Amino acid sequence: MEKVKELWLKNKYNIFIFIGMIIFTIVICTNFIKPHFALDTYCVYSYDSQELISHFLVSNRIFSALARWIFDILKTPFYINMEILTIIGILCLTTSWFVLYKFVVNLKKYKISFFYNIIIAGITFIIIFNFCTIESLVFWESAIMCLGILCTIIAGCVFNSNMKHSRIKAFFILLIGSLCYQGAITIFIPLTLVFIAYRYKENIKCIFIETIKAGVIYLIVMLINLIGTKIFSYVFNYEFRKMTALSIMDLINTIIRFTADMILTTFGIGTKYWYILASLVLSAIFLIYVIKNKKSKFYILEYIILLVACILIPVLPMLVTPIENQYLETRMAMSFGSSIGILILFLVLVVEAQKNVCLKYVIGILVSIMVVLNCMYYIIASSEMLSTNYLDRNIAKTIIKEIEKYEKETGINVENIGLALDKKAMQIYDSQNWLGVITTRSMGTEWAAKETIEFYSGKKYNKIDVPINYEERFLQNDWNLFDKEQLIFDENNLYICLY
Repeated sequence: MEKVKELWLKNKYNIFIFIGMIIFTIVICTNFIKPHFALDTYCVYSYDSQELISHFLVSNRIFSALARWIFDILKTPFYINMEILTIIGILCLTTSWFVLYKFVVNLKKYKISFFYNIIIAGITFIIIFNFCTIESLVFWESAIMCLGILCTIIAGCVFNSNMKHSRIKAFFILLIGSLCYQGAITIFIPLTLVFIAYRYKENIKCIFIETIKAGVIYLIVMLINLIGTKIFSYVFNYEFRKMTALSIMDLINTIIRFTADMILTTFGIGTKYWYILASLVLSAIFLIYVIKNKKSKFYILEYIILLVACILIPVLPMLVTPIENQYLETRMAMSFGSSIGILILFLVLVVEAQKNVCLKYVIGILVSIMVVLNCMYYIIASSEMLSTNYLDRNIAKTIIKEIEKYEKETGINVENIGLALDKKAMQIYDSQNWLGVITTRSMGTEWAAKETIEFYSGKKYNKIDVPINYEERFLQNDWNLFDKEQLIFDENNLYICLY
């Protein structure tokens, strides 16, 4: 008891902070605790164990495959393991926030003000909780994806710590994070660069050497991942990640296309150009302080490299991917989503712009705005996701009723489902905003619609092709709402038009 009491007295301040962070996180993530479904979640339910495990393995997501295998052994109900994974995911995100906050605060050897503590808590919050990391709570394997974020944060902190063999430890922790989800480790380089810039202030030689070390660790981890995907692709005879050597023009076009999608439209999420506005405000604050206080011009170079790293790191894998297989989702660009927070952290930790009284309050206001906006996004996006789930469920159940009615009237059991599209198939429902996978309709997606029906009916169906005459008939229509004319029964087949 004495040891417990001693530990409590020694760490009670940190315990209270962590509990406060958990409560705050639960408030903004309440909707995620409720049963929720991404398109892939229906597939997790529908696919048999071997099929899903092999799907995870060919993308080298070993821990996701392990989670499915464990739940199969334990035979836990689908809803239960969803809830377990979500709760673990929320705890991992909170822990990531706490670890990053404590590491940044402890970097200062002298006593820091209450205002500084609050600012760092806000900055580290928007690094962890943003419109790109939110998808880590959307999918079935949320705990694994969030664990990837936690490992990345720990790896960045360990790399810049004074512990023995810190680089080796950081490498293995980052490797574990990449085996959880590769998109999470994109945060490692820009975050590590901020800490390097602080630890070796204006020592260009040390900054250069440490940056090379961090880059080598990241590249080795990515190389191991690539080798892993190739091995599993060979084992399961399915190539998940195709690679190729792009031409110079294709390389340039790929970089321009994806960076524009991120910088200008933020993947179509939110108001256009908001990211440019936010980064311009930050850059103006940074330049004003550096020039006015005659700070080293090397800070400007560091700032530019930091911003470029946040944006380009998620694009790098696309540079060796065939054009037809290229795609970039927000969850694959977590460094970009964290970039505003990382830039502010550089401004406060390295440049120490908050020492200027005016800039101190400007930064405080900016951080407060970003915290509020990110909280609102988490709440609104999760609410929109539940609305999408509700609408998908209603359509799926309506189709199930039609199937039961047909089977009762004809005595024929429907065994096969074919899917086609109308003239202008929609990815989201009317009146909803585009929020990526969060509001994408499962009953409007060819690879998830059958699985959604299977989830709500409890029955399995074979997927078949739709005859050309039916496809042409569907293409003559442009529905905005579900209509029973979108269903065609033919013997034991059902052909559905996704609108």
